[in-house]
Formats: sequence, structure tokens, C-alpha cells
Amino acid sequence: MNNIINNVVYNRITIPFTPFYQRYPYHNGISINSADARGCICKRLGFFCNRIPKAANSTIVENLALWSYNQEIPSKMAKKQFTRPSQLTRNEVNQLKKMYCFAIVRNPFTRTLSAYLDKVERRASKNNKKLTFICFLKQLANGQLYSNAHWAPQHSLLLLPLDDFNFIGKVESLEDDLKHVRAQILNKKSKAELKAFNTNATGARKKLDVYYDNHAIGLVIELFKKDFELFSILISYQSNIVFLHPIFYYTLVKVLQEIQKASQAAVFYRYLSNSYLQRTP
Repeated sequence: MNNIINNVVYNRITIPFTPFYQRYPYHNGISINSADARGCICKRLGFFCNRIPKAANSTIVENLALWSYNQEIPSKMAKKQFTRPSQLTRNEVNQLKKMYCFAIVRNPFTRTLSAYLDKVERRASKNNKKLTFICFLKQLANGQLYSNAHWAPQHSLLLLPLDDFNFIGKVESLEDDLKHVRAQILNKKSKAELKAFNTNATGARKKLDVYYDNHAIGLVIELFKKDFELFSILISYQSNIVFLHPIFYYTLVKVLQEIQKASQAAVFYRYLSNSYLQRTP
């Protein structure tokens, strides 16, 4: 019943007029209903998680539920336990600066392939309708990029300005980054293992060489150029592990060369060069 009431009260017409979206207007491509669902807020523990689809969503939200309610809650139910941005009062929006705000992002190459494997190929096999990965990417390039949050650019799913986040982690170092988040939220370090929930795991990371050729690489770099600019630079400073697959290195360098005017981009470019120069065939 509560879900029905929420759907009536909070919809694409009313959500833009709520206190949160009056403060932080959303105009980033996907529907505001879908965008609002990416906000996961716990007032008691004081955190704001900006969920990114196909970026370890189940593992993240189920761990958050475990920390918040001391019990394991399946992902679909766990998402409903938290407050959405549209449900915040004006006073609560004013208190956001005091909350721990974070997001976990993913290498666009693996995330895009994972979205394809999960949302396109699996469904196509059931309906006997085959859509190749390269055709899928061409559809995204021809106007479908924001048709679904599972493959929309990650920066477009952020509900707060990037500078307002306390931490941007990455799937490629998920265990360490989630332990960091847990320590910040619970105000204590723990040696307890994190729970892994891989309900929709596609194994995309191990299939990169199978699905990517030069054409596909070029399309993903062009489609998600801003994600590379914002997150690959930012993430590199939070871990010594560069998350790029080696086969994409030289192609991505071309993008980084285009954005070298930004000092951070130049630093990141040199960092990548030093990291891979001796390891790339």
C-alpha cells in the first residue's frame, strides 16, 4: 500500500517541485522518476548513496541494508527500505551537507557490456531475437543512450554536484572501497567480510576480448567520454590500481590527449603512461 501511495504522490509531475529537486534540479537525460530511485538515504546512519545501475548495485544496497537493519534483506526489498531524495523535507535537504555522500562507479567498458549481457542478450535469447553488441552500441549512438538507466552515462545519474560527494569509489576495488564506506558510516573499522550478492552477475570483465573490437572500443569511448573524463581521473587518485583493461589503453590515451588542457588530465595521462609503458605489448 505504501508503494502505491508513494507512486501517486511522487511522480514525474510532482517530483521536480519537491524540496530536494528545487535545490538540485535534475535535467540529465533519464526520467526523473528513474533518477530519483537512484538516491538511497538513511537518516539514522546519516548517509546518501547515489546508486549506479550495473555497478555492483545488489552488493552495495544489500550491505547498506545489513549495516542499517542488522539483517540480510534481498536487493529489491532493500532498495525500498531507504528514503528517496524526493521524500526529504526542506529541513532534511538543508542537513545533506552533514551526511556522508558517496557513489560507486564502474569502468564504462565493463559496465556497458554487462548492461548488454543482462538487459539485451539474455532477453533476446529468450525471445529468439538476436541483437549483436555492436548493433546495440550503434543504437545507443543513434539516440537511445538515455533510454535506460542501466546503460546511461554514470555522470548523468548523479543527483548531487560531483563536488558534494565525500567519496567516489569503483567496482574494480569494491571490497576496499566498501570497507572504507562502512568505516565512515559506522564510525569504526571492522575486519568482518563484506557480503557479496551477485544476483545479476554477467561476468562481463572476463568477456571483454570476446565482444570488443576497435569499432566497439571507439563507440564506447565516444559515448562515455565524459565518464572517462570525470571518473577515471578522480578514481586514479583514490587507488594505486588503474582499472583500465590493457587492450583499451592506447585508444583511451587519445581521449586523454584531447583533455590535457586540464591539469588533472595531464597528471593522469602521465600516470597512465608510466604505469603501462613497460607492460603494454
